[in-house]
Amino acid sequence: MRRARYYTIFIFCIAFLNFASVSAQDSTAAESAGDWVIFQKTNSDMPDNNALKIVLDKDGSKWIATEKGGLVRLQKETDWTIYETSNSGIPHNSIYAIAIDSKGEKWIGTYGNGLSKMEMQKKEGEEPSFTNFNTANSLLPHDWILATTIDRKGALWVGAGDQGVTKFDGTEWFVFNTLNSQIPNDVVNAIAIDSKGNKWIGTEEGGLTKYDGKGWRTYNMENSGLPSNWVLTVTIDKDDNVWVGTLNGGLSKFDTDTTWRTFDMYNSGLPNNSVYSIAMEDNGDVWIGTGGGGLAKFDGYNWEVFDHTNSKLPKDFVYTVTVDDENVKWVGTWKGGIAKFK
Repeated sequence: MRRARYYTIFIFCIAFLNFASVSAQDSTAAESAGDWVIFQKTNSDMPDNNALKIVLDKDGSKWIATEKGGLVRLQKETDWTIYETSNSGIPHNSIYAIAIDSKGEKWIGTYGNGLSKMEMQKKEGEEPSFTNFNTANSLLPHDWILATTIDRKGALWVGAGDQGVTKFDGTEWFVFNTLNSQIPNDVVNAIAIDSKGNKWIGTEEGGLTKYDGKGWRTYNMENSGLPSNWVLTVTIDKDDNVWVGTLNGGLSKFDTDTTWRTFDMYNSGLPNNSVYSIAMEDNGDVWIGTGGGGLAKFDGYNWEVFDHTNSKLPKDFVYTVTVDDENVKWVGTWKGGIAKFK
């Protein structure tokens, strides 16, 4: 099986990013210490210790994108279901992006074979169906998918390779790139949507751009307080503030008007200046996954850092963090599997 390598968000990082009957199995007991539970290949049915994305479903399931182990569904911490090319219609085992729409359909971005729409069947025991979109059978402009999100009208927005951002409304494809729009760079690493429907798009070396459906406004190091033009992740908080994680520039909070506040290793407790994931807790705490400094919590005033030296976090390269309805943190690491932290 061909494993494409398209180095975008991984350049200058600590590491490069080097089963049709699907079985669900009960795992062995995972390592637990205090408020941490660790799931790895050695102690669970986790198929790959490189976890790149964790997305929560309405039923509490955790959907986990892995670098080469396919798509994972985790229910109740012991019920694992693995979808890979050998046992399902998923088109590639390298999964970099997951979005879940209002119907519960999963839009899976692969790193090498385009998009897949996964529809769960209503009857228990029936296998899900997969509809695949790639450059050969659709107007998807690139088969390496870096980012996906769903807007409030149900349209899918995709960062595909070096071809800008693509919108798919279920029927038509619309591609926005540097040739036909004002998007500042064609490599899109992150897409987030605020309460007004604005799309905030993080690019590689082009900074952050906002698309309101009519026009574009770009924020970069030259015209704003953005500390790096290489944007890795974007998250919107409940007040519509835009939080931006950058490569080597730290973390920025933007109030969408004029005020930028940047946190880095030199002016705050942020442990590493490459920020790969940002998640919001109900109480306003911000959880930050860094590229080598572990997991950080910021409550607006104080910082707390969790790494392999002071906690049971298995690895300090945190690619993804998400917070569930019970404010439990789910952390995906490079080479360390996933961690649950209360």
